[in-house]
Parts: sequence; C-alpha cells; structure tokens
Amino acid sequence: MRASEPEVLERWRTKAGVELLIRPVAADDAAREVHFIQSLSPQTRYERVFSHRGLLPGELRQLVRFDVRREIALLAASGRGPDEEIVAVARLKKSADGSSCEFALVVGDAWQRQGIGERLLGRLLALAKRAGIQRVTGHTLATNTPMKSMCRKLGFAVQPDPDDATVALLSIAP
Repeated sequence: MRASEPEVLERWRTKAGVELLIRPVAADDAAREVHFIQSLSPQTRYERVFSHRGLLPGELRQLVRFDVRREIALLAASGRGPDEEIVAVARLKKSADGSSCEFALVVGDAWQRQGIGERLLGRLLALAKRAGIQRVTGHTLATNTPMKSMCRKLGFAVQPDPDDATVALLSIAP
C-alpha cells in the first residue's frame, strides 16, 4: 500500500472500454515498473531500447529513479491500489539547456492500438508546452509504422535519420 496516493491526472477509457488512470510515476512504483518492463515481448522491448539484450540493472534503476527536475514520467494503469497494473509508460527528458526534450514511450503488448500511447504522449506534449519547451524529439525504428503513424497524427515531423537508415527521427514544437 502506498504511503500517499499519487496525483491522478486523468481517468480515461480505452477504445475497448477499459478504464485507465494516467498519473506521474511515483517513487514507490519501482517494482511495478520493473515488472512491466520485464513483461514486454522481445519485439516490444527491442522497439523501446533498440537492442535484443535485456535491460541491465543500472538501466532498470535509471528508469525508476530519475531526477524530477529534468525528467517527467507518466504511466497509464489499470486497476487500483494493490491491484494496479502499469500498461504504458511515457517520459520526457530535458536537454542540458532546458529548451528541448526527448521523449520515450512504451505500451504493453496486450494494450497496444487502443489509443493509450497517443493519450500519454499528448499529455506529455501539453506538459512540455506549459514548461516552455521549444522542441520535443524522439527516435523510433524505421520499421515501427504504428509509432510513426501515431506521431504524425499528433503533429510530429517524421523523417529518416541521415546517419542511420534503421531509425526515424520524430520532432514537434509543442
């Protein structure tokens, strides 16, 4: 049980009618987030980290313990209290000068194509705009058509990485 309940930004229903809550990642979400990451299929994990290897312990720690002054992390979850299950996580990490951010997003396999990624990324873009961020960027595999389509729908420019044909660059001024 949590010492204090994190702020719920939104309760929302997926295209399939399942109620989810969207909220900031809290300090005591570490075990839940590690479980979520480990539950991803090899393909989804590859699309998130561009590697077939598992996440190293240091990388897992970095995902669940981060500097809140430089990074915003939101999650979508089903259930409540001890039954809460993370179904997606989205992050923004500020550049050194604070004028831009890089985003990352992953939706659990069983939850994909239900509008969750679009909803979370839209929330992050609104937060970036309020924070005065001038540009939000990201990378995805060139073969990740669903991610590129979702980003285009939200207004992102999607273009090939001139240095790596396997990667697409995503950018938007929120």
